[in-house]
Amino acid sequence: MNPAKRSFLITLCLMLSIGLLHAPQVYAETVAVIDSGVNPDHADLAGKIVPGVDLVDGDNNPFDETPEQHGTTVSRIIASVHGQNRIMPIRVLDAGGFSPEAIVIGGVNIATSSDPRVINLSLGSPTNTYSQALTVAMQNSARAGKLLIVAAGNGGQANPAFPGSLASLFGGLAIAVGALNRSGSISDYSNRAGNSQNFYVVAPGYSNFSSYIGTSFAAPYVSGTAAAILDQNPRLSAQQVAEIIFNSADDLGAPGTDKIYGRGKLNTAAALQPQGDIGLAGDSNDSGSSGALVAGLVVGAGVAAAIIIRNKSLKKAVVVDSYNRPYQIDLGGLITVRSDGLTMERMMQNLRRTTETAQLLLSDSLQMAVWYDRNPTLRLYALPELEDEENIENWSMSLHQRGRNGAYYALNLNLDPRQFFGLAEETSGIPLFDRRNLTAPYAGFAASANMALAGYKTASGIDVKLGVVSMDDKSDFGVKSKSVLLEGSIQPHEKLRLGLQFSGLNEQGSLFGGASVGAFSVDTSETIAAGFTAKLKLNRKISIHSIYSQGITLVNDRKKGLLQQFTGIRSSSYAMGISGTGLIRKNDRVSLTLSSPLHVNRGEVSLSVPTGIDFATGNALRQTERIDLASTKRETDIELGYHLPLGRQSGLAAYLIYRTDPNGLGEQMARGRYGTMVNFSSRF
Repeated sequence: MNPAKRSFLITLCLMLSIGLLHAPQVYAETVAVIDSGVNPDHADLAGKIVPGVDLVDGDNNPFDETPEQHGTTVSRIIASVHGQNRIMPIRVLDAGGFSPEAIVIGGVNIATSSDPRVINLSLGSPTNTYSQALTVAMQNSARAGKLLIVAAGNGGQANPAFPGSLASLFGGLAIAVGALNRSGSISDYSNRAGNSQNFYVVAPGYSNFSSYIGTSFAAPYVSGTAAAILDQNPRLSAQQVAEIIFNSADDLGAPGTDKIYGRGKLNTAAALQPQGDIGLAGDSNDSGSSGALVAGLVVGAGVAAAIIIRNKSLKKAVVVDSYNRPYQIDLGGLITVRSDGLTMERMMQNLRRTTETAQLLLSDSLQMAVWYDRNPTLRLYALPELEDEENIENWSMSLHQRGRNGAYYALNLNLDPRQFFGLAEETSGIPLFDRRNLTAPYAGFAASANMALAGYKTASGIDVKLGVVSMDDKSDFGVKSKSVLLEGSIQPHEKLRLGLQFSGLNEQGSLFGGASVGAFSVDTSETIAAGFTAKLKLNRKISIHSIYSQGITLVNDRKKGLLQQFTGIRSSSYAMGISGTGLIRKNDRVSLTLSSPLHVNRGEVSLSVPTGIDFATGNALRQTERIDLASTKRETDIELGYHLPLGRQSGLAAYLIYRTDPNGLGEQMARGRYGTMVNFSSRF
């Protein structure tokens, strides 16, 4: 799959499965409401009012005396946005809703010197008169790290009224708020964004708590959202909170920022969802999205089962967005297992694909061949004249010199290197759907690679070959490796061939074919492996074949990854089978193969999963568990194949595949999986 498409799909899965983590109760954010006070005798405000001040009566009982309960309605809206929000009432408006400028300035100064990070100002100058003193007070508040949310005013003007007009002067530390009507468009009475368009949003100018309308009641929706964002991460700056609100707003009016709706309509739900890159929770010296990326959750089959089954902390892992806000997610449920075993997906891909070959004889012994796949599911163009180009999916090329005896060499581009090793040649005439387990299991884990091959074959049957392989598969977040394979085989008897195979594999960023980036990636893994092969011809019709390989792997941990402190890993794979020709019909071929893809026999790793954030320090809280990588069941695959020639150019093939404990996940994937395929082929 294309990495960009896969990244999009995984991000979509993340968005669907994450759950918001609230900061501990001590971090519940408080909004300073500079208004007419509050009437606390409402059930929805119970336990949500912190001590405030009354600058009108000069006491500590800021009770709302306005007929419309202006400050109370503002407070109830803020509390309704997010259950953790608290209100600090600062009464500056009298029973008539008016106040001398000096009292408003005093209210701003008190809010500046108090704990609340968000200040709601649902008030304005009746005559839209500029005040230098109030401007200075609000500037001091912004410099102190407060986010000022100011009503834009109800004059139906092209620009916000003072002090909402100051939003453009504070560089993202203040937001002017206009009002929407119930039909979702800007209210006639609401002042527009105008010259404050970059720092202006709109929100409902109404509520379920009052019949009154106005920008006064739009502003608290924004204040409540800002407080909820700070509740997610109290270490955010006021400017970051404003960025989140602006970036998550729904665009209204002319595309982009405009002079009517500014940045658009407040979207509280979107503001509380992750923004930017999603990563693992890190430490205080890391920036947002500080841990390893969670997009590349591809794990090699050899270790996947132990990680998925044996660790419950994956179900409550914490990831963060680019603002370091925590979200809970089941990482185990998003892991993709990359397997070299038999799969129905691989069967269907091969069934849909047609491989065509072009060969060029350069000399008596030197030949060049090009292969390319046609996949009829790929339809890029509808024009008949482009038919030859529309569904070419992969291409490969080989330049090779080969004779019956003596030296031979090959230079291969984008070919599977395993087809030149192990029992690939000896089983080439056997009806096997997937023969990779019979070749070189430690050559690498991508489907294709570039390889330089040199070998020497003697007349007595001795064959020695050396291959240098470079893999760089960018699909599924990358498999990048280099390997060297040395193989020798002898034929001590005309019916018996024995072989030895040695390989050294260096994977860059991955382990056994996992993603080279992401939460489960490593720095490097280096494997040394050895194996033996054997083929015995029992009689004229029946042969048996087998291969066994074992490897030792040393892993270098990746900083910030989930997998740490590997021990040495011992792994193995095997395959054995029996094949025959002419058993049922003349020239038919049948095979039965029992194989097991790479399995870890010994090895341990620590899985360190972030499960929370200590907001006092900014560091991740981790749950670490030691995992025995050899504690899972071994997958065993059985394949039965049959091929019946129907003429010189046609044939019928049938395959039956059964997997026990696929990828070692038998408990989660039922006891086994099977697949069948029948294929008719003909050449014209």
